[in-house]
Amino acid sequence: MDQDTKLINLALDAGEIMIKNGAETFRVQDTMQRILNTTGREKIEAAALSTVLLVTLPRAEKGPLSMMRSIHSRSVNFQKVCDVNDMSRAFVSGKISLDEAIERLGNISRNKKYHPLTYVLGYGAIAGGCSLLLTPCLTDGILSTLIGILVGILSLWLDTKKMPYFLPPFLSGAFVAFCACGLQPLFPKSHMDASIVGSLMPLLPGMTFSKAMRDLLEGNLISGYTKAVEAIVIAGALAGGIGLTLSYFL
Repeated sequence: MDQDTKLINLALDAGEIMIKNGAETFRVQDTMQRILNTTGREKIEAAALSTVLLVTLPRAEKGPLSMMRSIHSRSVNFQKVCDVNDMSRAFVSGKISLDEAIERLGNISRNKKYHPLTYVLGYGAIAGGCSLLLTPCLTDGILSTLIGILVGILSLWLDTKKMPYFLPPFLSGAFVAFCACGLQPLFPKSHMDASIVGSLMPLLPGMTFSKAMRDLLEGNLISGYTKAVEAIVIAGALAGGIGLTLSYFL
């Protein structure tokens, strides 16, 4: 593999890791552009959308080299985003070679996600804390924390299954409402609405919507509109799951 192919794959790998783990579109484009700019050539192009990456590296002898990379999954892990940023800065400044950058990026890609226990407890802490903000009732906080932990376990299980992108939010919303209705008799002093709202907080697409607004302000209209629609559909799926379950119980 020649140096140009290695470099363009490095840029695509870096962009893929970043966009899969919650980085903004403009940041992904900037990172890929900076990596390719180390060649000193002109008319280098790097474009990032929600589901695809495109880069072009001009070559005088063989003509421009263009490659595309599809993005099939997205999550949130800012540690990987920061690690890729550190790698790109070190490579652009000449502190590490191309082969060292490729090896370092491979290690970042192989790093595991958050520990399942941390993931589940985080769901519980967010759900319980948000419930207490809504109604300062300790019973609501305990119930929401319990439901949040169960939702975290469900989310880990759903991540192992191949299903349409918007089906997990629907199932998670239905599960939240089912747990709130089923566990409410064990906590008679709790408020079901507070428990449901608190338990939903870890599932809401707030970060997706904020990134959509950031992309729109940066001028990345396609990515901005796509992420905004994604956030709206996820919220609708959550609402649909909750409404369907509550209509059955109530």
